[in-house]
Amino acid sequence: MVFVALAPFIGPSSGPLIGGFINYYLSWRWTYYIILIWSGVLLIAIIVFVPETYHPVVLKTKARNLRLETDGNSYYAPGEGPVRMDARRVALTLMRPFQLLFLEPMCLCLDIYSALLLGILYLFFTALPQVFRENYDMDLWQCGLTWLGIVAGMLIAGATNPVWVRVRQRLLERSEKTGGEPGRSQPEYQLPPVIAGCVLIPIGLFWFAWTAQPSIHWIVPVIGTMFFGSG
Repeated sequence: MVFVALAPFIGPSSGPLIGGFINYYLSWRWTYYIILIWSGVLLIAIIVFVPETYHPVVLKTKARNLRLETDGNSYYAPGEGPVRMDARRVALTLMRPFQLLFLEPMCLCLDIYSALLLGILYLFFTALPQVFRENYDMDLWQCGLTWLGIVAGMLIAGATNPVWVRVRQRLLERSEKTGGEPGRSQPEYQLPPVIAGCVLIPIGLFWFAWTAQPSIHWIVPVIGTMFFGSG
């Protein structure tokens, strides 16, 4: 889950880092060539090394193999018949995300929070080149390396996951001692790292904004972005 949570943030952050080297040393076309090559490598790796684990598909494959082995039509998996896509089912499927969004206040708050963080992260696409190329006269690849601050912050935060697991375990134990159902967790027990992030993010943003000046060494604002990345 740590890697799943990191993926949508560390992906955009590593793009300028890699792209800075590509566009400085190669033609701009290689930006697309490398993306295509890497996509092909991932596709082959998924086909070769990642087994199918979705239960309905596994059952369908098993039933199909049994029909081939027995030379009959006795084996069918649930869902192998024609799929009926009536209007009611389509409407229900489309409505569920909006139900979660507007009828679950915690879901709405976390969605807004995540959207705000992603928006700020993408603002760095404009802020970092402007600051480090204009204020510090960096090349394109050097400017790309400044993204290592955000990436390093995210990796450091991901490495603290065992700490938050222990915090959650203590909350569970405290709940049991006060009469709670043994082993029953609450969604709020997953929120302590969010509380830490709410502190680190403004620290990182103000740090970066106040120190991004030619008179201050370039590593200082990069350290500020590391705090933001951790948050």
